[in-house]
Amino acid sequence: MDRILVALRIYPGKVKRPLIGYPDDKLKLVTLSIHQLRESLKKYDYKIILINDGFNEGDINLILGPVRADILEIINTGGIGNYATFELQISKLLENPEFNYLYFAEDDYLYQENFVDLNLQLLNKFHYATGYYHPDYAKLNLHKSRLSKEDCPQITTTCSFWTTRRVLLQDVTRLHMYRKLGDLGFWLLLTCSFRQILYRFLLCLCSPSELKLCSRILRTLFVKVSKFLFSNPRELAACYPSTSTHVDEKYIGIGWV
Repeated sequence: MDRILVALRIYPGKVKRPLIGYPDDKLKLVTLSIHQLRESLKKYDYKIILINDGFNEGDINLILGPVRADILEIINTGGIGNYATFELQISKLLENPEFNYLYFAEDDYLYQENFVDLNLQLLNKFHYATGYYHPDYAKLNLHKSRLSKEDCPQITTTCSFWTTRRVLLQDVTRLHMYRKLGDLGFWLLLTCSFRQILYRFLLCLCSPSELKLCSRILRTLFVKVSKFLFSNPRELAACYPSTSTHVDEKYIGIGWV
């Protein structure tokens, strides 16, 4: 059986718009999130690398509980921030060649029991997968497709996603563009050709509600031309209905129950 390695970033802070019925306290939310993720992983051979960007030791004991056989490493980073912890995820996932399936995890997600099963199925056909069918897929012209929702390649997602070691090794330079381009930009860089990015720039330019995205897409176009013009576009797929969701009432995954 292929082994799974999860690199999970956690940090203390406020829950901006908590879902009804779920914790509005970050410590409780992270504890619930990790519990649900472990439940989804339990039938697999897996390990977790925990990147702790600010919780104290007592908090970590509450979050993980007494059983830590699945924890490969705990890294305490002391508030280095979003971009730095994402780059640390990349390096730590690549340090362990014995794991084939890799999950970039954030601490403000909820999971269904079939989360891992369905994402691994998607990775048999696509380079990247996510359990989070983002509401923007249905709302923004940037994302709209004539294809069915099931197994439809997407162009962007959040920083919670799956891939394989082979793909990550090939794409590591583009993923490091997150610090410069943000999540929208580095996903466009990964999943679109120059013409496809240009087309989406023009779509947003003609849509008053999406004009704010134009500068980010234009910056991605310049990076594409200057550094990655001949890089191969990758395919990203999202589970439909969502098998995970961001814990924000404004951004609940489509189909989440």
